[in-house]
Amino acid sequence: MVETLALIGTGMIGGSIALACKKAGNVKRIIGYDTNPESLEASKALGICDSIEYQLEDAVKEADLVVFSMPVQAIAGEILRAAKCAKEGAVFTDTGSTKAEICSLVKEKLQGMKSVYVPAHPIAGSEKNGPTAASEVLFKGKLTILCPFENSPAWAIDKVAGFWQAIGARIEKLSPEEHDKIFAFTSHLPHLIAYALAGLLEPRHAQFTAGGFRDTTRVAGSDPALWTEIFKANKGPLLEALKGFQEGLGKIESSLKSNDFDALQTILTKAQQFRRKVQ
Repeated sequence: MVETLALIGTGMIGGSIALACKKAGNVKRIIGYDTNPESLEASKALGICDSIEYQLEDAVKEADLVVFSMPVQAIAGEILRAAKCAKEGAVFTDTGSTKAEICSLVKEKLQGMKSVYVPAHPIAGSEKNGPTAASEVLFKGKLTILCPFENSPAWAIDKVAGFWQAIGARIEKLSPEEHDKIFAFTSHLPHLIAYALAGLLEPRHAQFTAGGFRDTTRVAGSDPALWTEIFKANKGPLLEALKGFQEGLGKIESSLKSNDFDALQTILTKAQQFRRKVQ
């Protein structure tokens, strides 16, 4: 049981965490903070947060657990700000979809401070945003990746793992670097491709789109500013993933040009078999 949870960021992900906690009953009190006053006040009006604060310091000073749910470029700075006023033994975690950059920025600076940071990434989301899009079942059955430091205390890792499990998540652990390499392929590249494909069509073509196009480009409805920052933060692994994708397209293009449709079918069959494994 968490006595006081400080939710730093009250958008769709943060709001879903709060609603899931209320459903699970694993938190006694939820304090919200957001740099966007409209989002913050909506989270109170919607019953997502029990109380709200307009200053980060006021939100975290009594918290036992602090969850940072905001654009990746802001997480490290807010963690370091919060660490200066958090109480002894406070545990920090986050929802950022990149990890290596955040961890490198805060790891050394947090040593000797009162709080402990256990990086996390819940593999759940939506192209929608804001507290009105929050869902109490967003994390049910979904994977959450923990990326603890080598010297992270076991009690803090257990606390964060238990928190996510209480709201329905499954737990896996990766290093920050391994995390970013994997999710360059499984999340960031698919978003990039969706944006690229959606950007190819002219407005007059919209009436001719159907399930295939809509399914493939659904995530292109996500916030471009948010995803630009994610692509920036994971630039190196994303470029490697993009290189692999271009090589795969090259093989498809070559088989089409040479009329080698047996080779093309082999490529498609291999892809189909993999896709069926992740249904």
